[in-house]
Amino acid sequence: MISDLPAAVAEYQRRGWALVPILAGAKRPAIKEWQNRRYGAEDFRPGGNLAGILGARSGSLVDVDLDCTEALALADLYLPATGAEFGRASRPRSHRLYIAPGAVFGTWADPASGEMLLELRADGATGGAHMTLLPPSVTDGERRRWHADIIAPAALDPRVLLRRMAWLAVGCLVMRYISPSTAQRPGPDLARLLWEWDRELGGAAYRWLGQPDPDAPQRYPRPRRELSRRDLDLAEIVAAIPNDCGWEEWNRIGMAIAAASGCSGEGFILWDKFSAQSPQYNSAEVKERWRNYRRSPPSRTGIGKLAALAHKAGWRPRGHQQ
Repeated sequence: MISDLPAAVAEYQRRGWALVPILAGAKRPAIKEWQNRRYGAEDFRPGGNLAGILGARSGSLVDVDLDCTEALALADLYLPATGAEFGRASRPRSHRLYIAPGAVFGTWADPASGEMLLELRADGATGGAHMTLLPPSVTDGERRRWHADIIAPAALDPRVLLRRMAWLAVGCLVMRYISPSTAQRPGPDLARLLWEWDRELGGAAYRWLGQPDPDAPQRYPRPRRELSRRDLDLAEIVAAIPNDCGWEEWNRIGMAIAAASGCSGEGFILWDKFSAQSPQYNSAEVKERWRNYRRSPPSRTGIGKLAALAHKAGWRPRGHQQ
C-alpha cells in the first residue's frame, strides 16, 4: 500500500502516468498551464498532494468518478471490474481507473435536481485536459487510499465503458425515484420504467443510451423506392464491410460513411447497422460520433475508402466479371 508522497510519485511515474503537483490540502493545481508541463520528482513537496493527468498522456488512463450514493451502491453491478479503485473514508471505492484508448470526458447528471451522478474523467472532446487527485493526497481531513495493494487498471474498449456508465446512470435514477430493488436488477426495461414514471427522467435515460424515446418521430430509414442509386450503392458497399476493427478504424469508417452520404439520415442508418455488428456496440457513442461528423464534416475520405474495404472483403460492383 502506497503511504507517502515520494513513493507514490515514483510508482506512478514508473507506470507512465503524467502527474501534476498540488499544494497540501488543495484539490487543484496552482500552476498556470499545468497540463502543458512535465514534472520531475523534485517538483513534489513533502506533505503535498498530487494528481494524475488522465487520457493519452498517461497511457489512456481514465477515471470513473462516482459522485452520488446511488452510483456507489450500484457500481459493482453495472461497471466492469477493475483492479484499480480508490477513495476516502467517507466515500470508499468512489474512483475506478481503466485503460480506455480514445475515451473522452463525459458527465451524467440528474435532470430533475442537477446533481452529478457520475463522470468519466479523460481527455476532453476538443483537446482539454482533466485530472484526478490520487492517493495519498489529503483534502478536507481525509486521505485518498487504494482499495487493494495491487494496482491493475482493467483495459477496455471505450464503447463498452461508456455503455456501462450510461446504464449505471439510468440505474441511479431508478434507485432514487422508483425502487432500489428494481435498480439492483439491471435490465433493458429500466428506461421504459423511468419514462412511465416521469417524462423528464425517462427522456434523459433514453438520451444516455442513444435510443429514441417512445414519442420520438421515426424519419429513417426511408422506403427503398425513395432511395437514390447512390444511396443504394453506398448501402451495398457498407454492408459488405466486416466490423472486426478497433476503435480508430471504426471511427475512420464512420467518417467515410458520413462524407459519402453527406451526413444524411440514411448515412447514419448505415453507420449504426455497421457498428451494431460488433459486440462492443454502444448506440450512445454511435450517435455522438455522428453528431461530431455533422458538426465538422469529413472531407478527406469517402466512398473510395469504403469501396476498397468492401473489395478486400470480397465485394464486387454489379456487372463485374470474375
